[in-house]
Amino acid sequence: MELDDLKQALTRLDKRFEAQAATDLAIARRDARNRAADGLRPMARGQIGLIVSGAITALLGVATWHGSAFSSGGIAGHIGPFVSGILFHAYGVAMIMFGVIIRLAIGNVDWAAPVLSIQRRLAKVRQAYVLAGIIIGLTWCVLWMPALVMAFFLLFGADIVAPSPETWLWLGAGGIGLMAVVGLFFLWAKATGRTAITDGFGRAFAGERLNRAQADLAAIGAFERD
Repeated sequence: MELDDLKQALTRLDKRFEAQAATDLAIARRDARNRAADGLRPMARGQIGLIVSGAITALLGVATWHGSAFSSGGIAGHIGPFVSGILFHAYGVAMIMFGVIIRLAIGNVDWAAPVLSIQRRLAKVRQAYVLAGIIIGLTWCVLWMPALVMAFFLLFGADIVAPSPETWLWLGAGGIGLMAVVGLFFLWAKATGRTAITDGFGRAFAGERLNRAQADLAAIGAFERD
């Protein structure tokens, strides 16, 4: 075989390899997008449950503070249920708000867009989801008390705070203190560059589906850059 023929054969072979690599990348990109989209659909549907739960929670809060305000003795005689109702009213509204925000953020992801654009959208979804997890989840360090107060008032018309308000104040302070410790620990880890801790917080609150979707797209993005 002549040298020119060999060069032409190698050139054709290189082009075939490049075409195959491009095809493999396109398939991998499509599969990663499909997996990410399929993984986030249940998360989007789950926000409907969060919105409905938030509406029920808000209504229970309204029933509690409204009932305590207009019962015999008024607010002064039922300060525990009144405050608890206000807190749960606000908590329910927050649940609705986060459910709507997260569902809209997922709906705004254009799965046909470039991988980098999808990654940016998913970063916004993650930010909203993690914030919702912190606010909706971590606040139960304190909210278990108003939940108990509400339950007793709605079921029995009793204010269980009235006999010993100091005890409830100490319990509330303890819950707030626990939340503060967790928050300060996170800020300390972030300030000192302990990414393993901060990333662990993010992974825990983001959930498996979102973590997996971002990991798949990150792998494709890294492959494209290489």
